[in-house]
Amino acid sequence: MSATREYLVHHGAAGHVGRFRWANGDECARGDAVVVRSQRGLELGRVLAAADSDRLAFPDGFVGELMRRASQEDMTLAERGRATGLELCAAGERLAAACGLPLAVLDAEVLLDGRQAVLHVLKLAACDEGPWLADLGERHGVIVRVHDLGREAPAQDDEHSGSSCGAEGCGGGGCGSCGAHGGGCSSCSSGAAGDLAEYFAGLRAQMDERQRVPLL
Repeated sequence: MSATREYLVHHGAAGHVGRFRWANGDECARGDAVVVRSQRGLELGRVLAAADSDRLAFPDGFVGELMRRASQEDMTLAERGRATGLELCAAGERLAAACGLPLAVLDAEVLLDGRQAVLHVLKLAACDEGPWLADLGERHGVIVRVHDLGREAPAQDDEHSGSSCGAEGCGGGGCGSCGAHGGGCSSCSSGAAGDLAEYFAGLRAQMDERQRVPLL
């Protein structure tokens, strides 16, 4: 019977580190490119180290599945997803500005299955991003969810989670109307969001030129 091991794997544009169970039998080494099934879906990742479950205290109790070592086809799919993510990010910025949404689109990533995408944003005021996400998803043929980096700060309302999608009835990420949550979509908030989006777009362009892995 093959031995089961756990590994710490770095995955996702925001630099997630999670534990993943590997039942193949042979050992993985630091830096190995692998495909994991995380809470979000299939993703490409890099092995950091073996996880000794008897000694390791990890904040997130979730243990995903390390599916396989990444093949050339997986790497090609990941590169294709990166290109689609850049298009989605640019489209998201344009549409958010057109809708007057008080948020900055910092980055976007498409999961390995090509059917799901995550937009990393920073909200400057409460707003209803549901129609915006639904429109982006329809235009690009993917299910788009948002990860609000601002909600990772301590003093936040726990009523909603930090991510949501454009699906009808989604309660995550505060998919209510701007008026219902207060704060509104003011023009000054929209302007600040535009400045942030422009700043991070410049950073992404520099990273692409230097062929570096994005941090966001």
